[in-house]
Amino acid sequence: MLKSMLRQLLGIVLDRPLPLPSSEEKDLASELKAAFSELPILDTTDALPSEAAWLSNTNRLKELVLSRDPRRFLSWDVVIRTMFVSSGRFVSTELEYLKHRPDWNTRWRMAIEESSVGRPLPYIFYPASSGNLVTHAYHVAQFEERTGVQVNDLDYVFEFGGGYGSMCRLFYNLGFRGRYVIFDLPAFSALQRYYLSALGLPAQSAVEFVDLGTGIACVSDAQELRALLTDHIDTTGTMFVATWSLSESPIGIRDSILPLVSEFQSFLIGYQ
Repeated sequence: MLKSMLRQLLGIVLDRPLPLPSSEEKDLASELKAAFSELPILDTTDALPSEAAWLSNTNRLKELVLSRDPRRFLSWDVVIRTMFVSSGRFVSTELEYLKHRPDWNTRWRMAIEESSVGRPLPYIFYPASSGNLVTHAYHVAQFEERTGVQVNDLDYVFEFGGGYGSMCRLFYNLGFRGRYVIFDLPAFSALQRYYLSALGLPAQSAVEFVDLGTGIACVSDAQELRALLTDHIDTTGTMFVATWSLSESPIGIRDSILPLVSEFQSFLIGYQ
């Protein structure tokens, strides 16, 4: 019954015509398509299983970016399959937990208001949000409850594998105004820049990020990542975020990432 309702809701959302794009939307879409047109088709023949899966996802994402309107990217199959939680019994449990927090009305209710960017599928039992945003909020609320640290008090966040940028968006919804670094594959870094810029958030180049001392850097080069992290000497107010991404990565990549955050103060890790 629930799956049938979700299919009907998905059909309504996907069939709804989009208005003509604004000049800003055209510019962002052109930048995204240009970034993807420069990416090669990735060969998965000799890759490890965990690596091959994400190489295939990258190829599929490139195909969709270059052939479709990115204003609907949250309805694309590869995004729904890998980065977007639409439903599930656990989402209702997570939402109830958030609603029963004493700061629900003053903090979490507003933080999980979903944006129309990407045309996300609303959560059927709470259409003001999405299952994905509820799940991210649940992770962060659990972190805050168990550590006593609020993310809006942090100065520096490094997220490994940021999906399309939803967790970063949530941090900003909660009042975070420090520096936020996302490290991911080149295709997903480009998608993150598109999404966060469309939300009006300060997604910047690595150079601008260093010069301004604030904002969001979406990077995919390991040397560039090391430079950004070593540029931030003070480890107070630092946090490492990796929700499921470490367990989806080859061990060699994990071993190269974890030493970079050994002095960080806070950690939020989901591991399969």
